[in-house]
Amino acid sequence: MVIGNFNKLILSCATILCTVSLAACSSSATGSDSDNYKSDNETSSISFDIETKKDVQGQYQFEQAFPIEVTDEEYFDDSLLTNQMTTFLSYSDQGTILLKSENIANFKVFINGNEVKMDNANNSVWNSIDISEITINGNNKVQVSKVKGDSEDTLEVKIPYPTLIDATSEYKENDNFKFIDQIVNAEIKNGFTSAQLVITKNGKIIKQSAYGNINSYNQDGSPIEDGRPVTNDTLYDLASNTKMYATNYAIQKLVSEGNLNVDQKVREIFPSFRDKENDKIKGKDELTIKEILQHQAGFPADPQYHNNNYDSSADDLSTPNANKVYTQDRDEMLQMVIDTPLEYAPGTETKYSDVDYILLGFIVEKVSGKHLDEYMQENYYSPLGLKHVTFNPLENGFKKDEIAATELNGNTRDGIIDFRNIRKNTIQGEVHDEKAFYSMNGISGHAGLFSNASDLAVLTQITLNRGGYEENKFFDEDTMEEFIKPKDGDPSYGLGWRRKGSSQYSWAFSPIADSSTIGHTGWVGTLTVIDPVNNISIVLLTNTKNSPVLNKDENPNDFVGNHFLTGGYGLISTLSFDSIDNSNKNANDSKLVDIIVSKYDLIQAKEAYQTDSDKAALHALADVVNERKDGSSVVEGFLKSEKWKTIEEFLRK
Repeated sequence: MVIGNFNKLILSCATILCTVSLAACSSSATGSDSDNYKSDNETSSISFDIETKKDVQGQYQFEQAFPIEVTDEEYFDDSLLTNQMTTFLSYSDQGTILLKSENIANFKVFINGNEVKMDNANNSVWNSIDISEITINGNNKVQVSKVKGDSEDTLEVKIPYPTLIDATSEYKENDNFKFIDQIVNAEIKNGFTSAQLVITKNGKIIKQSAYGNINSYNQDGSPIEDGRPVTNDTLYDLASNTKMYATNYAIQKLVSEGNLNVDQKVREIFPSFRDKENDKIKGKDELTIKEILQHQAGFPADPQYHNNNYDSSADDLSTPNANKVYTQDRDEMLQMVIDTPLEYAPGTETKYSDVDYILLGFIVEKVSGKHLDEYMQENYYSPLGLKHVTFNPLENGFKKDEIAATELNGNTRDGIIDFRNIRKNTIQGEVHDEKAFYSMNGISGHAGLFSNASDLAVLTQITLNRGGYEENKFFDEDTMEEFIKPKDGDPSYGLGWRRKGSSQYSWAFSPIADSSTIGHTGWVGTLTVIDPVNNISIVLLTNTKNSPVLNKDENPNDFVGNHFLTGGYGLISTLSFDSIDNSNKNANDSKLVDIIVSKYDLIQAKEAYQTDSDKAALHALADVVNERKDGSSVVEGFLKSEKWKTIEEFLRK
């Protein structure tokens, strides 16, 4: 199954099966797997399906006419052979190449050294040829040679971007995935909320799962016994993942098209964005889009535009009607952002701020002439055929019971917070983020997007594909590289993207991910991880805030759901990365013993973990121990240990 629904213009087609025998080449390619290669003397019967088309639509990762004329100053290279050969991205078991010529027999095409037989191809129409039996994971080599040099014919070549293929059935026995299921289900049984998980590798979905119910607790904090189950279609509030899969993607496309430059000053777009004479800290006059993307723009982390009582100078951060940048009117928000005083000189610090992305969202709207949701729907979500990604889902065809709920008592943190028009009912189908909901009508550059994990996996694949998906090009590879490379002074930041770096984001992205791994987290419990070196993505969507506040007087932002391992991201991401090449039950049982012992020791050592929720998480791990004990010498040995007896005694109290 190919993920994504594409409207293709096919005026006529005929499928021709051409079976040939050829010697497979053992040449190497960057990012490929060694087992994709065949030995020099091994032959195999390869089938090329040819589908003819009178016309093709879309943009491709590779488009070129051959031969390249020696007078073509843009493309012709006097190294000569470089005019015949290049690379394209693909994965094993998928790939097509589109060819068109008035005399196609005058050309030969080779993929990774294997000749693509075109004996039954048609002249003067596009021939879409299945090359899935000769593609490899990563960079693939294409060679186009004109074998009749005296002819005037040309060969047009187009190669689409890869897609996602459902390969979950091939990984049903993967013990890492079974281990993940056991942990998540046990945690839900012991008080965690819900989750969706999609893992991709080399253009294939290798795991897709849904856990728990869309609403886990009543408003009084009591568990809901018979809730509606989460499915793979359930939408989740993405929180700050919106920054990447709406705002950043919009900006990357605008930059790639030349409609925006990251070195532009904000005042070039909004002339009123300037320093004022009485500003204590200046820097708005010279502030660039790049500095905003790098979270070094000088803005405070959270001015709480929505909260009329917010007062950053008060001990309890609240004074009636003290907020000078308060508004609950989207039409006023840009001016309030412009009026927000800087907290430090731009470029002198790195401070993650929602203000940065509220402003970037307005920049997208100004440059494109469309609201952010309209721009993304027209330029990304609709072309990809994504049906489960949207802002304001209740206004766009979804019902509450199709959306995972978030905070139980509105935005009150179980009754301790109050401001004008505050919601007090369980939030479901509306963005949880207060600035996005009250001040931005649900459509903001920093929060507001909803999606399921599988649609988000397609969006991650755009980056893994270096800018496109099938017949859709969104940005070029140079633009992508500019946005994901580490910024000077803090390798955990790119342009908008969070980066693993050496270790800074290992807690979420996993210590075994490549250092170039990028992604983002979201406050309500969402995570996306993209490893562009190993072609892996992980999408974990949870709703950790759909649970009681643990102690609203001590910390109103500490929810029960935050104390479970699933909500902490790192365990799930690490097991996911480890599953790709390893599925060893003995190793996983050893991990389990380490995890439960460490969790118990953490509870004993630190007061912050001495909560009923942490004890419930320990109960969940004990359940997994008992579930995995049969036939496991590691677990059986642990069950005989004094440490296990100590943990059991603690859990009985």
